[in-house]
Amino acid sequence: HDMLTVLKRRAPDLPVFIYPTQVQGSAAIGQIVSAIALANRRAEVDVLIVGRGGGSLEDLWCFNEEAVARAIAGSAIPVVSAVGHEVDVTISDFAADLRAPTPSAAAELVAPDQSARAQRLAHLKQQLLQAMNRQQTAARHDFILLQKRLDHQDPKRRLEQQSQRLDELSARLQQLMNHKLHQGERRLANLELRLQGKSPERLLAAGKRRHQLAEERLHALIAKRRDLADHRLAMLSARLDGVSPLATLGRGYSITRTQSGEVISRAAQVDAGQTLVTQLAEGQLRVRVEEVHQP
Repeated sequence: HDMLTVLKRRAPDLPVFIYPTQVQGSAAIGQIVSAIALANRRAEVDVLIVGRGGGSLEDLWCFNEEAVARAIAGSAIPVVSAVGHEVDVTISDFAADLRAPTPSAAAELVAPDQSARAQRLAHLKQQLLQAMNRQQTAARHDFILLQKRLDHQDPKRRLEQQSQRLDELSARLQQLMNHKLHQGERRLANLELRLQGKSPERLLAAGKRRHQLAEERLHALIAKRRDLADHRLAMLSARLDGVSPLATLGRGYSITRTQSGEVISRAAQVDAGQTLVTQLAEGQLRVRVEEVHQP
């Protein structure tokens, strides 16, 4: 009775099917299993509530039986277990798809709220109106575009547009031809200038001028190199004269050698009676050693 009251209040248009069975005593086990099987065979409901009001543990014991638990677990229809009060717990609660604390709570779980449905319908109505307005706006926009396209497809208008397009193309063609003609004239003038620059007479004259300039630069370079060589030769000659033995001989010195050409620099190198050759600044002397004095 409590479940029917809640269902009528929340969803008065919701159809309800009742499968009457005993819910207490040994006979209740088979009846509950049979009722679940019957509901599955008929397939006339979307959800099945299996339950009863409160009672003692012995009163609720049939919902702890294995046969009832297996029937609930094997049901193709979703099952809500609503056995006793909130504090009562049976095996059926664990086998079911959902446990409700009370039968009234089970009815609230399976029945949509009328006010919520009304709000949902109002929201859907608003969305539908907005969608219709958008479609009308889009259709009006498409109509305007089609009207413009139809106006553009008017034969007289298209002929005028094509005639204007032909005039524009003719003007562009004339401009392009004039531009190409001017480009050709400028290119011809540039080629004439380049041809004049490549004239054999001009090239020969330019070659002669380059040859003359190169010859002058070569003579100047040779003269500069010769002057540098003369200057360097003079410096080297002066340095050579400074270290030359002849210059030393010219200042009154002489060089004495043995007859084999060995330079005498110490008295111990000669013996008394030995013949030596003395080189003077001008000429040579052949001398004989009378005495040898060593330091």
